[in-house]
Amino acid sequence: MIQTRLFKNTFLLLLFVGIINWVAVYLYLYWTIWWFDMFVHFSAGACVAMASILFYFFYTKKSLPSIRTTLKVAIFGAIAVGVLWEIYELIFGITSLSDGVDFYLDTGSDLLTDLSGGIIGSLYAHRLLK
Repeated sequence: MIQTRLFKNTFLLLLFVGIINWVAVYLYLYWTIWWFDMFVHFSAGACVAMASILFYFFYTKKSLPSIRTTLKVAIFGAIAVGVLWEIYELIFGITSLSDGVDFYLDTGSDLLTDLSGGIIGSLYAHRLLK
């Protein structure tokens, strides 16, 4: 598994997401650049989708997945981690239900960009697995 191109590219994307998140928190980019959160969610969605595909096919020992299975696994992984991330933000006070409409718009936007990144990540992962 570690020798595959999918693993290496997923790891590099994870490293990239971690670094840009650290820089964004340190420099307050999430609060000063309105689209930066969307960029990070898109990148993280792609990374989670690729990791989901990697683990699914490693543990099921499938050789060449269909595009339909790849999309299902990736979308499920991206949405599941996205929802868990939004719950994490609520628990630790990063966001609040009392924000009203802004909370729902932000959460919806985050999940939509997670999903978009997940779709792109799944297509890229499927291409690497071919």
